[in-house]
Amino acid sequence: MIQNAQRIPRGETIACDYCIVGAGAAGITLALELAQTGRSVVLLEAGGMNRAGRSLDLYRGTLADPTRHLPLDKDRYRQLGGTTAIWGGRCIPFDPIDFEPRPYVSHSGWPFGASELQLYYRRAHEYCECGAYTYRVAEALPDAPREMIGGFRDGELVTDTIERWSPPTHFGKRNKLAMESLTNLRVLVKAVCTELVTAADGRRVEHVEVLTFRRNAFRVLPRTTILAGGGMEVTRLLLASRRAHALGIGNHSDWLGRCYMCHLSGAIARVQFPAGVAVISGYEEDADGVYCRRRLWIDGAAQRRHGLLNTHILLDRPLISDPSHGSGILSLAFFTKNLVQGKHHIVPGKGKYALYWAHARNILSGSPEIMSFLPKFCRRRFVHGRRIPSLLMQSKTNSYYLYYHSEQSPNRDSRLSVSSDRDAFGVPRLHLDYRIAEGDVESVLHLHELIDRELRRGGCGQLVFNEGDVRAAIRGNQAVLGHHIGTTRMSVRAEDGVVDPDCRVHGVDNLYVASSSVFPTSSQANPTLTIVAMALRLSDRLKASPNSG
Repeated sequence: MIQNAQRIPRGETIACDYCIVGAGAAGITLALELAQTGRSVVLLEAGGMNRAGRSLDLYRGTLADPTRHLPLDKDRYRQLGGTTAIWGGRCIPFDPIDFEPRPYVSHSGWPFGASELQLYYRRAHEYCECGAYTYRVAEALPDAPREMIGGFRDGELVTDTIERWSPPTHFGKRNKLAMESLTNLRVLVKAVCTELVTAADGRRVEHVEVLTFRRNAFRVLPRTTILAGGGMEVTRLLLASRRAHALGIGNHSDWLGRCYMCHLSGAIARVQFPAGVAVISGYEEDADGVYCRRRLWIDGAAQRRHGLLNTHILLDRPLISDPSHGSGILSLAFFTKNLVQGKHHIVPGKGKYALYWAHARNILSGSPEIMSFLPKFCRRRFVHGRRIPSLLMQSKTNSYYLYYHSEQSPNRDSRLSVSSDRDAFGVPRLHLDYRIAEGDVESVLHLHELIDRELRRGGCGQLVFNEGDVRAAIRGNQAVLGHHIGTTRMSVRAEDGVVDPDCRVHGVDNLYVASSSVFPTSSQANPTLTIVAMALRLSDRLKASPNSG
């Protein structure tokens, strides 16, 4: 059942087998899986049924460098379903190299290999509704042309892999009826977890302190507690719970909050393909109607040879803000986006409205194209249950921007900590000191140079960098994707991390973490699919354990 926590009497105690903190992709997956055991499950969600309300303010924090990272209350959300209420839906599994130690990547290597997650990835596909578990063009799109770039033969640069797209699945909406129907699952919305209280020796979580905006405090007494509130909030709750752990639960090794990673992403170059070279850059649909998109990737062996971080590259449309693209459709998208966001662009030395006049000319000259394109796109974007992920168009000049999405290496000095400032419930707010290593910048640059060599080798195109100082351009790309990774890293030895290979907090018998924060490295992939796979793996571990639940 689903219940508003504000109606729970002040001082009440709720006993259960499992308490899950956070009802996003990981929390809802765990709740549904663990409820199948017949044991009692309490799922706590700080937001409401369909909006964050006042609880979104609890996300606010401070940044050491506001130019490098979005504010902490952006790109994540509190409600039933968590951030899946606003995610785009991109689904990609991690690659085998992501799990392996690499001498040129500090603190790399997972406690297990890629094969450990294959079964769970298949099951995660069902939760994320992203179709068959295959990521090769020949298998996913058997009737489509094999070549992404006409005449190009894969070598170190691989073009036969795809990414898949969820509808995108809103975990709260999709699983609402199932959660309501389970009598042994109690979902409490508007329930803010403020502290984990352990026994005096710190070896077990005895209860979870919960508070609502109506100030009716109550407790949950679980046999097992699982933190599934996202990478930042999991870390904050552990750092703030200090009754028996002076530096926070799980901070025995000084790893808690460290190695904060996102992904490096942006467009620093474009590729010019020769006239007549056929290029596939847009979305394609598999047999089940799932949107797929081809990408460029450097295989694992080549990554090791060149000392590169794992990265994928997409052939992207021109920047919609640049009217030189000459597209009425993209200029209309520019106007629409700026109207919604209330932004104003001024071109230095050209007057306040120069940019807008240039876009207006594109719209007027491209009106026939707009009228033929727009209705079809709007149906696929806003009417269909499975929406097309974004606006992409075939280039009129056969030139495409290269959108890179790169792994970030673990860096102990890139970290989350708690500040002296406190939120409305007295919980310390987060402070983020986000850092990018110079090796990460060099990896992105060398990757582009390698792509240029491979395309020239095949006589299929060449790269043109957007700016003279490419390294500065890479450093200047802000972390905007909301991928919060690495701050409760998984390790075999307690001195090397926060949680063990089963995601149990080292030294605490009944406390587990289900979040991308446990990932030792960040991969090239968006984290949601792997978060769900890891939640399924954890649920199987808990089901099999006689000491849990």
